[in-house]
Amino acid sequence: MQRFEDDDVGYETWLAKHPGLYVLNTARNPAPNYLMLHRATCRTIAGVPARGVRWTGEYIKFCGQWVELEEFAQTHVGGTAFPCRLCLKPRD
Repeated sequence: MQRFEDDDVGYETWLAKHPGLYVLNTARNPAPNYLMLHRATCRTIAGVPARGVRWTGEYIKFCGQWVELEEFAQTHVGGTAFPCRLCLKPRD
């Protein structure tokens, strides 16, 4: 798992190299109330930022396998990774 904070170049490079993996988007100070899980190819966390000009400024990204990101959300933040409605279906 990799963390990207104030590193848009590194984040965008990671996305390009790992299109089959996942991104946990969260506030700069991760909190249980906002832990959004996306596919690395989701248009809401890749391409041109919808708000502002940076991906890893106001929000930070944890990138890797789905299972490790869910585990991180639970054990380190005390919350549940919520699957993006645009790119992921909730797990059964």
